Amino acid sequence: MDLERNRKANPALISLSTLFLTGLLTLLYSWHGDPSNGESFRTLAELRSLSEDGKFFSLQEPLPFLLLSFWKSILGLNYIPAYLSFGAFFLSLGIHLCAYIMERESWKLNHYLFCYLAAINPFSYLVPLNMLGEVVSFSFLLVLFLSFRMETVIDLLILVSCTVLGFFSHFTFFLIGFTIFVIKAGTVGIREKKKQQSVFFKRRNLPKLFLFGYLSVFVLGIILLGNLNFYGAHSFVFMGQSVWKYLLGFGSFILILFVGNFLLRSEKELNSLPASIGIFALIVVSGYFTIRPILGLDKAKLSSLAKDVASLRGRLIVNQDERIYVSPEISAYIYFTSKQKTHFTSHPEIRDKDYILLSEVWAVDRKLLLREVKAKNTPYLFLSGERILINGFLWKRIQTDPSLKTLRTRSIEAKSELSDQKGYDDLKTFLISWFASSKAPDV
Repeated sequence: MDLERNRKANPALISLSTLFLTGLLTLLYSWHGDPSNGESFRTLAELRSLSEDGKFFSLQEPLPFLLLSFWKSILGLNYIPAYLSFGAFFLSLGIHLCAYIMERESWKLNHYLFCYLAAINPFSYLVPLNMLGEVVSFSFLLVLFLSFRMETVIDLLILVSCTVLGFFSHFTFFLIGFTIFVIKAGTVGIREKKKQQSVFFKRRNLPKLFLFGYLSVFVLGIILLGNLNFYGAHSFVFMGQSVWKYLLGFGSFILILFVGNFLLRSEKELNSLPASIGIFALIVVSGYFTIRPILGLDKAKLSSLAKDVASLRGRLIVNQDERIYVSPEISAYIYFTSKQKTHFTSHPEIRDKDYILLSEVWAVDRKLLLREVKAKNTPYLFLSGERILINGFLWKRIQTDPSLKTLRTRSIEAKSELSDQKGYDDLKTFLISWFASSKAPDV
């Protein structure tokens, strides 16, 4: 009898395992030092802006960053340790919830080992560093999957609260995850309960009508989002890339958990000690690939750029009312490391006195500028490395002046790296204004 009880899934042990995996992942993330990918710097910029200025750095779904700021305050951590441990916790929580949904009856040692293998595999390991909002939304959606019953008022409250929290965490991921939830509830859960309902309920077939109606609205919504350029000029491409990214990241550990649980049920040998040793060996191999260097932004070049911007502003060569336009990743890095604010959102017309950053400008093009562009107020500023700041007046001249045509391609690329205003930004503005209006960014 005691052995039977020990085989039952124990919420306390699962919670301890979640915390242990959180610590392990935080240690592995910290192995590389500071994060080097652009999305991490954008998150860190949001965290610093919320902590020090009380506002968002840019337009984002608000909930993950507000939770991250609260996490940092409660634990008293610095920015990077708070960010890494927060992402590790939600990845660990999501994996354990997902595994518990697949197996609610009995948990043995190998169930925990499969959770660690799912978290440390090369595809899902970096999910929190690249998709923090999606990981938070995923956890709320899993709570919805786990607790959905619609038998009491509490079930209804859970449905509403998890839906709202998932939506405010990440709109795109929530749209996909909630659709999967509706399909599952409509084809499995409701169908099982329908057998015990009235004749009227059976004749009307309400679950199928609801499912058909929702999927119709979903497909229509996808078509509208694409045609209305909700995500920008290439909305359909963006949505396709997002689905592929989610399949590689979230789909990889879901597949590992599904296969692991299936084998643990069907093959008794996999519950043995030799099998545990084999799974542990796979975790070690996966861990080897996670501690290898992660390719990302060139922090040495970005650090020198941040110093250049601070120097130009400090010496009043560039005034505070003169904007400097750079890509979103570079802007986030500069703000996080030096708190110098730059602009990354493209405007229809760049003011003549504003500057835009050109990178990888060769020495011959520098000489060309010195020879061809002569003005009382120099419309360009040479920076360290192969970078130049040109003002809006010079950018417009480059587009039409044949003598400067070698710079035209690079100037167009520099402007294309800026973020465009799109419908998705309007939605984020609404979410922030509804959830935390006082923390809206200055854009």
